[in-house]
Amino acid sequence: MRRYEPEFKIKAVKDYLKMKSEVVFAEYCRSIEVSSSTVKGWLVLFNGYGEKGLRSQAPKKYDYETKIQATSAYLNGEGTLDEIAIRFKLRSSKQLRYWIIQYNNDKNLIKATPVRKKVITMSKKTTLEERIEVVEYVTLQKHSYTEASVHFHVSYQQVRNWVLLVKNQGYSALADKRGHRGYVKEKDLTETDELKLEIKQLKAELNKRDAIEAFEKKFNEIQRGE
Repeated sequence: MRRYEPEFKIKAVKDYLKMKSEVVFAEYCRSIEVSSSTVKGWLVLFNGYGEKGLRSQAPKKYDYETKIQATSAYLNGEGTLDEIAIRFKLRSSKQLRYWIIQYNNDKNLIKATPVRKKVITMSKKTTLEERIEVVEYVTLQKHSYTEASVHFHVSYQQVRNWVLLVKNQGYSALADKRGHRGYVKEKDLTETDELKLEIKQLKAELNKRDAIEAFEKKFNEIQRGE
């Protein structure tokens, strides 16, 4: 891979910014014989850190909050990879792309890093309503187990267990207190409480069915070339 001197990168970026209203980006990149993706990376660094960003070669470490916020911003449609990279002052949109791949693979941006200590490991006593809220934070709002753990101050394992319970047995399983020391002692469920849980379960199943039908419809359209 060709290496460019800092002064060349700085001049290339400044020249483009001066004439960007008069020149097509791709044509400018061809004129200086540098790929458009490389120049985009320089622009991201310059916008985030100024000339210093184009001079420094040292890799930058990002904290957990930055990773989650940047990834969530992109997944929520708040901008392109380059726009989000600039917004969060990342050294490259490639870094953001890597986080997104990590997130999509296992919904966990944190591997074996010191930041992992932020994830709570001790179980916390919870009420039925709190457990339902945690589950829906993951299943309906599409947050990761780690995000839910940090947001609700419960352990990662608790979040995972509750989500799997609902997935496999329905919402009523969250009310089963047998053998669960982490559950706040509650009164037996009333008939109304049980009906509410059944309604939640039906809604979850309907949402899942709607999602499957929407996917099948889109797939069939692609197959037909529509």
